[in-house]
Amino acid sequence: MAFEHDIFISYAHIDNLALEAGQEGWIDHFHKALRIRLAQLRGEKPRIWRDLKLNGNDYFSDTILEQFPKVALLVSILSPRYMKSEWCIRELDHFYNAASEALGVRLADKSRIFKVIKTDVPFERHPEILKPLIGYPFYEVDQAGRPREFSPIFGMESKHKYLAKLEDLAYDICKTLEALEAAGSLDTTREIQTVGPFVPKPTNSPQPDENQQNDKPQIYLAEVPIGLEDSRDQIRRDFELKGYEILPGEPLPNDPGEFNRAVQQHLQTSKLSVHMVSNQPEVGSSYADVYQQMAFARSQEQVQLAGDVVQSRSDFSRILWMPSTEQPMDEALQVLQNDPDFLNTGLEDLKTFIQDRLERPTAAPVEADGELKVLLDCNEQDLVSPTIEPLYEFLSERFEVQLPDHDTGSLAASENLLRQCDAVLIYYGHDASGLWLKRRLLALQKTLYKRLRPLLAKAVYVADPQKQATAGNIPVIQGANGFTPNTLEPFLMQVQGGG
Repeated sequence: MAFEHDIFISYAHIDNLALEAGQEGWIDHFHKALRIRLAQLRGEKPRIWRDLKLNGNDYFSDTILEQFPKVALLVSILSPRYMKSEWCIRELDHFYNAASEALGVRLADKSRIFKVIKTDVPFERHPEILKPLIGYPFYEVDQAGRPREFSPIFGMESKHKYLAKLEDLAYDICKTLEALEAAGSLDTTREIQTVGPFVPKPTNSPQPDENQQNDKPQIYLAEVPIGLEDSRDQIRRDFELKGYEILPGEPLPNDPGEFNRAVQQHLQTSKLSVHMVSNQPEVGSSYADVYQQMAFARSQEQVQLAGDVVQSRSDFSRILWMPSTEQPMDEALQVLQNDPDFLNTGLEDLKTFIQDRLERPTAAPVEADGELKVLLDCNEQDLVSPTIEPLYEFLSERFEVQLPDHDTGSLAASENLLRQCDAVLIYYGHDASGLWLKRRLLALQKTLYKRLRPLLAKAVYVADPQKQATAGNIPVIQGANGFTPNTLEPFLMQVQGGG
């Protein structure tokens, strides 16, 4: 069937009341912004319809009911008032029933219902129809546990977050409308109308091939602790625009057993998992404290479940990321930062790392009888120092030890050596300067993006009592009092244990 309306917006009247005289209502602004952005994305003006509710209450008529079979998509704007409105819930139920009878509520992996959460509503209070949907929250919870709505009237930061969330919604609506169009369910003969500065879509543009397979791997983007939601949304938005499918596509269950099963199922179909981590929140009894602790625990559980998959699958890897504005403080993160795939960088560096990890070929597993290679990276003067000899001899008894080629001085040769080794031990001795160490750490970080398989271990060995090493997320081994095998035990355990 051909739908007469692209979108129906279901909302409560009170959510469109302006806070001050002369201001535009939230729903009015949302409707206008969504219409313009969809027109820019699709090259034609979308047919968006909503009940203007001019009577000032939740007016409902048979006219709306009669139109639902002719509507392609429903956008429900959740709020406390929406949940108390009999008519809003009736709109949702009637659209669901109409959609079920004609074409279905889902088309392939795309839902015809979109859940926009304007004002915080606890998940357990969401209508059953909407619970399977991941939703588009137009708010965030601050450190005090208070929900802060996104709106252009609340300042530039809130406006930017509002527009970013609107972009996510518009893009997903656009893809669903395209799927309906490809299925022959949208009227594509209407005249193209221009709204804002965009280029109209040519009428002879090729339609998506229903049988075309997306050969890009799936990415598992884990739930995040409070405060990292915006970073997660940016990663999700960027990689969905590149054609990757981001999992999970719906909220994870609250029941611990069902939660674990759902996460494991998603991980098994993914090539890569991305985990954004933070320090453990302070223990408290307030709702905000409990909420933060629960979000932190769920994110940590996903880190562990992904670690199990890393051990069982050679074609799977995970990335652990903490923003560079924060440093690992609690015990759990101090353990995680020793992981070869732990990053403490900016968000743009994380995007680069993810893209490289997705594009690199699958690593061949290390042969059981193959000798692991350890790079003993050191300054040219320290290479001939007698203090490095016992360390070199100890490592040589267990691994194939590679040394830097200072004769050529080639940067490319140095980076190639870093990429080929299974583990790296940077020797920070008497003749090495702090600038030298910084350059070697940067070179190591750069080559991590280009490796065919994860680095098993990395560490800085401080051999001079006058030196102090700050190596970010790389472990520091204190060997200033002379070499003893015990000092290398954590490093050896990582190398010999496969990371």
